[in-house]
Amino acid sequence: MNDKAQVQELIDFIDASPSPWHAVATMEQALQAASFIRLSEKQAWQIKPQGRYYIIRDDSSIIAFVAGQKPLVENGYKIIGAHTDSPGLRIKPRALYKSGEILRMGVEVYGGPILATFTDRDLSFAGRISYRNETGEIKSQLVRFEQSLLRLPNLAIHMNRTVNEDG
Repeated sequence: MNDKAQVQELIDFIDASPSPWHAVATMEQALQAASFIRLSEKQAWQIKPQGRYYIIRDDSSIIAFVAGQKPLVENGYKIIGAHTDSPGLRIKPRALYKSGEILRMGVEVYGGPILATFTDRDLSFAGRISYRNETGEIKSQLVRFEQSLLRLPNLAIHMNRTVNEDG
């Protein structure tokens, strides 16, 4: 694969992964396309030499590995790690509240985002929702709104005189 194709593959992955849950789902599709087998943490594993496997926990963490030809005690192992989450704003539970004619939504800062990058631009929502189905069972589903749904306005300069100096 040439450099341009690799860059495009990364851009496509980022575009398909607006949340940790979407990132894991996107990675799972790629692993399945590469003949990896999903394992369950609740069952004993039958690992075969050179087998390709992966595990998903809570829909937001994924571990993939290829077994070696020799036993682990003889050959050891190599690990490469990354994380699927990124700094941002997350919607709080029971977040909606109304003030006059304005509908507001409570959010919390997650990680260490550069908050100024979220202001004065169109934003939307993506993530995972949990709900009870008709039988009372708790289910989860990925959601992603493609259209712009909100904007976080920056304060006017006369309300924050040091914004240009302080950032």
